[in-house]
Amino acid sequence: MSSSPLLRRLRPLAVIAMSFALVLGAASCSSDKTSSSDTPTTEQSSSSVSTPFQTTYATAKGAKLTVLDQLPKSVVTSPPSSTSSTSTTLASKVPAIPRNGLNSAGVKKTADGYEFTNPTYYKNPLVVEVLENQGDYMKVLITARPNHTTGWVKADDVTIAATEYRMELDLSTFHLKVFKGPDVFVETDVVIGKDSTPTPVGHYFVTEKIKNSSDTGVYGAWILPINGYSEVLDTFDNGLPQVAFHGTNQPELVGTKASNGCVRIPNDIVTKIAEAIPAGTPIDVFATTPSSWSAKSTGSTTAARP
Repeated sequence: MSSSPLLRRLRPLAVIAMSFALVLGAASCSSDKTSSSDTPTTEQSSSSVSTPFQTTYATAKGAKLTVLDQLPKSVVTSPPSSTSSTSTTLASKVPAIPRNGLNSAGVKKTADGYEFTNPTYYKNPLVVEVLENQGDYMKVLITARPNHTTGWVKADDVTIAATEYRMELDLSTFHLKVFKGPDVFVETDVVIGKDSTPTPVGHYFVTEKIKNSSDTGVYGAWILPINGYSEVLDTFDNGLPQVAFHGTNQPELVGTKASNGCVRIPNDIVTKIAEAIPAGTPIDVFATTPSSWSAKSTGSTTAARP
């Protein structure tokens, strides 16, 4: 990729020579394309926000989205919910993102929580995953560090939809599966983070999608940034160490630990994924093979199923 002013502002971690801002192996990249898999939902009161094989996500309506650390005390949830935000515990050497003095590329810390800009830095709709729908407020998973940080948004500030797609990555076998409902939609071996810059485990979601003008660059055909950051790098080349799933121009490295934390996917497979899934699609990254998985398919890739 060429080093344009935009690329110099946000820099990923996939390759040191490249620059994109919200990325570890290819930070936040995205497209405005809406997937036909998006399913509108009018559910507004239940704490269970999705049916089996569905994940609910919310899209901000206004120019800003306010996320509260604490659910207002006046709000009564049914069933009772934890009113505070949650996150994983990281080593003290990895500070929070966002924070004062660090370019946050569209998100800032406030006295009560966070404020996100809509659209995103890459001019895509701002999306968060919905964990609970309590009517007037929703508990959501956001892009922040510590990874897995949650907060509360007003229901009136977002629109909600659901997707049957989900992604699961087994770091122990370098294998990625994308599901549509109960079925495997596509699967492939991938490149993951080096031991010194590992791909973080846990539950995440695709924040947005970017289609690259060429598939010959280090980020391949598409970049799918997620809401997680590196848990060992604070910044990368003056940018944020946001993790992304993206294409590659080095398919020979598939099945190895070679990235700075991002997940590199063969271009033909990342294209199938990006053209099918919406932003808001959940991703689970496992250290070992999930017990729910059947035997791995023969060969490194499996074509997408209708």
